[in-house]
Amino acid sequence: MPPATRARFAQSIQEEVGKLPPLQCAAIQKRCGPAWQQIATSQPVTWLEEATYNALTDSIRTQLGDTETIKLFRALGRRIIQNPNLQNFVEGIIRMFGLSPHTLLKASPRGRETLVRDSGTLEYVYVGPNSATLVLRHFPVSTFKSGTTVVLLSGTFLGLLDAAGCSKTAKLTTSHVELHAGHATFHLSW
Repeated sequence: MPPATRARFAQSIQEEVGKLPPLQCAAIQKRCGPAWQQIATSQPVTWLEEATYNALTDSIRTQLGDTETIKLFRALGRRIIQNPNLQNFVEGIIRMFGLSPHTLLKASPRGRETLVRDSGTLEYVYVGPNSATLVLRHFPVSTFKSGTTVVLLSGTFLGLLDAAGCSKTAKLTTSHVELHAGHATFHLSW
C-alpha cells in the first residue's frame, strides 16, 4: 500500500509555511499547485494520498533548500505535541514518565502511527543518558527516494528535543541512508 498522511498533520505544515515571508509562502503554494487547496479543505482526520502530501513537502524543500526545510520542520516538531491527533497520547506519556528527550523520542514511533500509515517502521534505541537513535526501515521507496523524508524527519526530531528543553545542545546526524530501500538511521544527542 502507498503511504498516507493525516490531513491535520499536512495542515500543520501549511500553518508553518504561512509563517514564512509572504513571497516564500506564495512560491511554495504555487509550486504545490492544486494539492495546496486539497490539503487545506480536507477534513482533519482524512488520509491524504502520497502524491498530495509529496506535492507539499517537495515544494517546500525545492523552494527553501535543505537547511531552511529542516528549520521549518524543527518548528513543527517543537509544537507537534500540541497536534490534536497526538495530544492525549503525548500528555499521557509525559504524565507517566515526565518530559524529557528520551520520553518524547521513545514515544515518537507510536505517535507517528497516528499521523502516517503504510510508511515503514520507526524504532527507538536508547544509546546513553544524552543520546538515542531512531531507526526508520521500509519506508515506501516511491516517496523516500527523493530524500525529502530524511530532511523533514531530521527537522521534526530536532524539534522534539527542543520541546524537551534541549534546543541549545540538540544535535542530529544520519547514517545508513538508503533512498532506494527506504532506510535511514537518525542519531540524536543533547
